[in-house]
Amino acid sequence: MNAAMFNIFRYCSRLRYLLLCRQCLISVFLLCILVYATFRVKLSNDYKNAQVFYKTQQSICNNNLNQNQNRTKIILFWTKLFKRKADENYINNYFFTSSGRCGTNQCRVTNNRDELCASDAIIFHARGPINMNDMPTKRLPHQRYVLLIKEPPYKTTAIVGHLNYFFNWTATYRTDSDINYQYFYWRRKAKPTNETSQKSYLKNRQARAASMISNCYSQSNREGYLQRLNSIIPVTHVGYCSGTKCHKSREICLSQLAETHPFYLSFENSLCRDYATEKYANVIINNQMIPIIFSQTPNLYIPNSYIDANQFSSPEALGQFLRQLTLNTTMYDSYFKWKDEYDLIIPGPDDYLCDLCKKLNNPNEPYKVYDSMKKWLYNDAKCQRWVSKLNKTIDIPVDESMDYEEPWF
Repeated sequence: MNAAMFNIFRYCSRLRYLLLCRQCLISVFLLCILVYATFRVKLSNDYKNAQVFYKTQQSICNNNLNQNQNRTKIILFWTKLFKRKADENYINNYFFTSSGRCGTNQCRVTNNRDELCASDAIIFHARGPINMNDMPTKRLPHQRYVLLIKEPPYKTTAIVGHLNYFFNWTATYRTDSDINYQYFYWRRKAKPTNETSQKSYLKNRQARAASMISNCYSQSNREGYLQRLNSIIPVTHVGYCSGTKCHKSREICLSQLAETHPFYLSFENSLCRDYATEKYANVIINNQMIPIIFSQTPNLYIPNSYIDANQFSSPEALGQFLRQLTLNTTMYDSYFKWKDEYDLIIPGPDDYLCDLCKKLNNPNEPYKVYDSMKKWLYNDAKCQRWVSKLNKTIDIPVDESMDYEEPWF
């Protein structure tokens, strides 16, 4: 009898525990719905406010401001650069002196918002973040609002796409930006050389391709493409997504991969117009592997320095070509002859400020404003995704790209 009562008691205790757990889960679920709904309502209000924000700004500042065209132009960073403030002491001392990197002392940068009315350019980093509750309320006609971002559209805070009639200039990876902020560019040498004629680059390596990837789920679906390529030639993945990490410098890791891999997969996480990052540039500097790109704008890359996967009918066709290439030393080595004609230029992370300063000091610079940031930043980017079943790329809906929000914590 006692044993039966004990079992009944234990059963009831377990039942009460299960019911309590169920109630807790339901409460947590409802709380999540409430928080999400509140968040979406806030975003909706922010988006509406952003579209007409320019109408609420006042142009009331101190009448005693110095309007002399030859005065030192002030560049104000309104937001942080991701999580850090701009290093104004370093920039002003290293860039904006007569002997500095920009070769001029006609500009200076500041993080001090008290200088808003005296500023000639106000920089908003799209991942600063831009917060509608933390925006300048005063604006003068001569001031240029500058959008700064190197990320692709789907990694750009969505509020930017709603800020119409707000930005005057852009500094992004796009070639049609007002200020050059590309990861790299190239130029033809004044005098060609002949340094590659006596070198052999293949060195009996077999057809293998390497990649270093930290973004596991790309918008471009590069992982799906590489999975099929791996059925033709071995593909070695290094980085966060593969579980195989290289704990040395990037340069050393690339050199180690180059010992056994004649090809490097410089696939970007986004297949968007003009989006080309250091993945290609690092391999070019390493000078031991042929970079394989997957790009909408191959003219960004040095001629004859790469293989464009987008020019092949399928990953398998690319793989077959790579296998044939490793059987022909002369053809393989031809991908390195670009060094005789071209130079690769990698700008410093703050070099865009030189272009910005030059524009601010140009009295003939015409007035400009972006009436639709959604069109320029998202529609015109023409982002695509590779679909394995279709064996081709398709356009990504703009609303899908325009969906990024900064984490709450």
